[in-house]
Formats: sequence, C-alpha cells, structure tokens
Amino acid sequence: MGEINRREFLKNASKSTLGLVTLSILPLGLAACNDKEQKMDTSAMANLGPLSEIEKGPFPKKVEYVASIKDAWVTTEQKGFVYVAKDEEKQELLFMSPICTHLGCSAGYADEQQKTEGMTFYCPCHGGQYDELGNNIGGPPPRPLDIFQPIIQEGDVYIAVLSPVERSRKS
Repeated sequence: MGEINRREFLKNASKSTLGLVTLSILPLGLAACNDKEQKMDTSAMANLGPLSEIEKGPFPKKVEYVASIKDAWVTTEQKGFVYVAKDEEKQELLFMSPICTHLGCSAGYADEQQKTEGMTFYCPCHGGQYDELGNNIGGPPPRPLDIFQPIIQEGDVYIAVLSPVERSRKS
C-alpha cells in the first residue's frame, strides 16, 4: 500500500463526509416534493363541518361543535361553538373563540341598538365590546377574541378547541 499525504487524506475525507450528508438529506428532500396530502390526526379536534358550508354567509356566524376530549384515560364530550367571520381585507375566515379576554365569560351577539355603534359581540359580565372581527373596541377586554388555526382535511374544517391562539391588541 502506498502512502498518502495530508492533502489527499483531507480531500478524500471531505468527499466521504459530503457523500454521507447528501445521502442523509436526500429522503427529506424527496418527502418534501411528495404531492400526496398528509393526513393529520384530528381525533382530538372539533369538526366544524364542510368548508363549503362554512364559507357561505352571512358573517359573522355561530358554528356549534361537539368534540371528544381525552384526559388521561377518561374521554368526555365537550359541546361548544365558535364565531366565524370573514376578513374581507385579507380574504380569510377567522374562527374566533367566544370567550371574553377580560375574565373568561362568554361573549354573545350584541343587541340591535349596540350594533349601530359598531359592536357585534358583547360580554354582559363586565361590558366587553368587540367588532365583527372580534377586535376589542370598548370595555375592559385587553385584546381581541382568541382565534383557532383551522385544519382542512377531506373538505372538513377542524379546530383544536383546547388550543386557541392569542391575538395582540389591534393597532
């Protein structure tokens, strides 16, 4: 066997390392290029129904759900609802929690007199006021209604009812 110098050793070692890195990254790249829809486990989420129905107005609207929530070994059914609004500016649907961000009471629809003042949702506990997109416009709530990130699977809309996303104060 012949001797190799330091330069040849480093060149061969770097080629080998580059080859190993390429082989380890290749499956990830191929998976990212796969155009098959990835299935997500929605068993712990609330099914709000077909997206085609939810997209129909008028907005905002109340959408009820029943979700099976598993806590350790006990599964319970939780009934609830979300408000769905359409943000015309961003052309997207907002799935809003009805829970007031002040102290956790439920915000309902404002009465007709309150709606003329730009209010759509009202929390009767302490006078929380929200517009049609759930932005806090009066009263003690410190921020807009929380929202849920929807998951669309096989045409249905799912939300993780135990994981609302906190929105910051509207500027």
